[in-house]
Amino acid sequence: MRRFLLHVSFWLGFFFIWNQITYFYISDKGNRLYFSALDVSLILCAFYGIYAYLMPRYFKHKNVTKLLVLSLIYLILLAGGYAFVMKLFLNHMLVPIHFNFSWNYTDLQYNRFFIALLSLLGGGALKLALDRVNTQRRLNEMEKANSLAELTYLKAQLNPHFLFNSLNSLYTQLDFDLPQAKVTLVTIADLLRYQLYECSADFVPLSKELMHLENYFNLQRIRTEATTILNVKADSNDLTISPLLLMPFVENAFKHVSDDDDRENIIQIDIQLTDGKLHFYCMNTATVKEHLSATYNSTGIGLQNVRQRLELLYSNKYELTTKELDNKYYIYLNLILNQ
Repeated sequence: MRRFLLHVSFWLGFFFIWNQITYFYISDKGNRLYFSALDVSLILCAFYGIYAYLMPRYFKHKNVTKLLVLSLIYLILLAGGYAFVMKLFLNHMLVPIHFNFSWNYTDLQYNRFFIALLSLLGGGALKLALDRVNTQRRLNEMEKANSLAELTYLKAQLNPHFLFNSLNSLYTQLDFDLPQAKVTLVTIADLLRYQLYECSADFVPLSKELMHLENYFNLQRIRTEATTILNVKADSNDLTISPLLLMPFVENAFKHVSDDDDRENIIQIDIQLTDGKLHFYCMNTATVKEHLSATYNSTGIGLQNVRQRLELLYSNKYELTTKELDNKYYIYLNLILNQ
């Protein structure tokens, strides 16, 4: 209905403008209205003939030759029909018509023929443009749907990964500190509750996400003898972030931290927020340098997950850098957050 009203409004406005143009060569008001109505009818027939019938029927099926032939035949019929109606109009007009230019009747017919041709071409061009816009819109909708499905899949991968690491921490405590294990179990329940009920949205408050990360960090440090350092300086205000986006970095740091006797094994995470930009730094010592890349590439599913999510949600708004140096693995992430 909206499209119909839009078309009607356009052609009413077009008729008014065309009627004003014909004033320059037809002075009588009644004849000018008849003449304008005849011209606009010609344009309407040419336009909608190609726009609503010929283009959808033949161009869609790639039958371009048939489309061109039928368009030419249609144009000739329109010009002939217009000439016939114009002759009747000139013979039965209310007031004898006097054109304010030197064209004769034949010139007038040629002129209307080219008007019909332009209308035909205009209708075809508009149909092509609208079809292209609609096709692009459908492609965008499909891409968005695919991205949403991919994000859902990527987020679904996090829960089993998280649960596996958390249960390892709980298992470590069951051997030597049962009361603390009960506290740990409650913490795991809180973390799972966050993932189940808070993480269904595309974005969550940054404050909640950082609290979840701190709780997880404190839970995982139970099962490691490495030195663990966590510094968070972020007044998040109204900023949001994709849920569990940083978690794979923390998980991999604990998973791949070194266990050497001749040096200090370290996991360090620093998080700062500056002018709506999140700066994330993660470093962990690794056992053997020559096996470092192979270890992260073969088991770092979470890191690959993060890269995909960053590209889908924060394209052109993030910088992610990973580096290996002196048996240490570094991750730097700069991320412009949403409000």
